Amino acid sequence: MMSLSLRAMRYVQAALKQGNISRAAETMNVAPSAIASALAQAEDTFGMALVTRARAKGIFPTPAGREIQHRIEDLLDRYDTMLIDASDLRTGVTGTLTIGYNAPIAPAFLPKVVAHILAAHPEVSVSMIEGDNESVRAGLLEGQFDAIVFVEEVPSPQIATRPLIFAPTYCLCAADHAFANEASLRVSDIVSEPLVLLDRPAARSYYMELLSEQSAPVRIAATTNSTEMARSLVAEGLGISLLNMRPRDLPAYSGKQVRCIPIVGTRNGVQLSLGFAPGPLRLLTEFFADTCAGVLGGHEGDDFIVPTET
Repeated sequence: MMSLSLRAMRYVQAALKQGNISRAAETMNVAPSAIASALAQAEDTFGMALVTRARAKGIFPTPAGREIQHRIEDLLDRYDTMLIDASDLRTGVTGTLTIGYNAPIAPAFLPKVVAHILAAHPEVSVSMIEGDNESVRAGLLEGQFDAIVFVEEVPSPQIATRPLIFAPTYCLCAADHAFANEASLRVSDIVSEPLVLLDRPAARSYYMELLSEQSAPVRIAATTNSTEMARSLVAEGLGISLLNMRPRDLPAYSGKQVRCIPIVGTRNGVQLSLGFAPGPLRLLTEFFADTCAGVLGGHEGDDFIVPTET
């Protein structure tokens, strides 16, 4: 079966409504031959006559033509409504905002971002889904998310990014550890310590890369894919850990205190960024991005990192 384009259907609609090919051509601002061609194409596509033609009197829809006319009008009305609704979705701050995030301390700052959004636009709803770096990136590419909060590693042409904050790698130790009162540490100071390794995609490689700057072997005491579990294991004295972003000054889940010590002499760290599908963003997504940048871009963002001291 031949297909009929939306343009051809509009030409057919005009012809059936005007009852005259020339007047339909004037209405659509095209040549009469374009209207006649669309009408002939429609009759070929549907396999039946849609009009009768009377010289000097114009065209008259057949019973089948009247039925097709009603269906074309309904289809075009629904199509035009869809375009309007899509435009409202793009330009209005409405609907559901779906965010994927790979940031273990996201609960420390994303609720404030969401609170700003809902205070300004209470009709909006927000859906937040946690994952690792790979799963949130894949979810964005598959259309599951409006935006993601993730660790930007290798740039991808499929993902547009907006940097939020750079988080240097720091040493986490128990409050009673020998390092606890140090103002800063070097990699050589920590490489021989038992390590509680945050074993998440990407994280393991850049922590081990940092330690490999020294020739001494690394002794891994425990591994976990949970930042909070790593904090609790360190608080219990199992070893030190390497992390990047930190919650506000809180104890581990176990209730025991930990310390965050800067590591000097290295540029090791992670770039926390927003990711989007390339192209124009929904206004709601833009509002989310601006709010994230506002929350993390000022002094408040400094609370979530351990700056490298010189």
